Amino acid sequence: MANKQDVEEIGGMEMVQIRRLTGAEMQEAVRLSDATFRDGNQTSMGQLFPFLFSDAALHLSYGAFEEDGKLVSFMGVVLWTIRIGEAALRVASLGSVCTEPSARGKGYASQLLEQVQQFTRDAGASLLLVSGDRSLYTRAGCKLFGRISKYRMNALQAESLLGGSEEKGEIREMRPEDLFAVQEAAETRQIRYQLGINEFGTLLKAEAIASVMRMSQRVFVQELDGKVVGFAVIGVTSDTQLNGSVLDYAGDSAQVVRLFAEAVNRIGLQSLEIPIPWHEKAIHERLSAIPSAEEGQPGTVQILSGEALMDQLSPWLEKQETANGLHLNRKDIGSWQLSDSTGRPSASLSDEELIRLLFDRVGTDAIQLPAEADAYRELFPVPFPYTAGLCFV
Repeated sequence: MANKQDVEEIGGMEMVQIRRLTGAEMQEAVRLSDATFRDGNQTSMGQLFPFLFSDAALHLSYGAFEEDGKLVSFMGVVLWTIRIGEAALRVASLGSVCTEPSARGKGYASQLLEQVQQFTRDAGASLLLVSGDRSLYTRAGCKLFGRISKYRMNALQAESLLGGSEEKGEIREMRPEDLFAVQEAAETRQIRYQLGINEFGTLLKAEAIASVMRMSQRVFVQELDGKVVGFAVIGVTSDTQLNGSVLDYAGDSAQVVRLFAEAVNRIGLQSLEIPIPWHEKAIHERLSAIPSAEEGQPGTVQILSGEALMDQLSPWLEKQETANGLHLNRKDIGSWQLSDSTGRPSASLSDEELIRLLFDRVGTDAIQLPAEADAYRELFPVPFPYTAGLCFV
């Protein structure tokens, strides 16, 4: 169970303890994470990821402790609610995975992952999002997923977009008194991480993904008739030739694209990378003249519980006219059965096939799904927010 302490014994001698960390032990996790992921010039992981490491957070992360009580391996866990229209998905994010060099190769990370999977499943999460894609995760059922277009806007393209837009309202940098309005703009998105006002403010202040990308962060807002109606969070490199990356945004498509173009213009960027998930069709249309490349979501995803996933998705699925009584059950390790109550044939799917059907995946267009899965294509894929934005773990 989730609260049980797992102890591996070799020759009757206690060697390693796998368990959830206490608050008092989180500073050791910060030390190990900083030693693995940061250098002397970068902000500590303890500041970047407050929902993982802050003393005020409810700690859900797991560690491996050797017999002297030293933390030698760590897996950070944060729980989110992701909104897909009216549906609320319970999702766990896994990140800051690290092991002391002297403890590597002993299987600690695999044991930790098993505990994390069990805990998050017991907690009611339907999906596990992992920031990595190495074999540790893919062997355990985590698969690549998603389809995103990454646009790269230069100064000339930005000027062209600004020249062709009907200027409405003022674009300026965000002020502290804008926080309510910016968070409310974020909550108008149909596909999003659900964040309260304080969670949103905490993530803006932490600048986690910007720091991971070795960027600074700037936030622009669009104000119309005295009200903030959109925003864009932009990461900016410190190089001589400035480049940027869009980290988050909200507003209607015209507002969002104007914010992107204004950021290029005002900061003096050589280029701005703009990741847009496939379902943001109005933004794709407005950016269609700008070069882009298709990629998958960063990291991997695992379906922890098919039953929980279908239940949590049901408010979104009910909007699909032909969705009725969908059931997703695990048959065996790496094998699933998808069925419904409308007479569609049951489809047997591997982990990889199921992820491709439910969430799409770049690079798999030529791979044929089982014929029975064709009957479910009109219901899927499920739209999903970009996973390497403010809520990256």
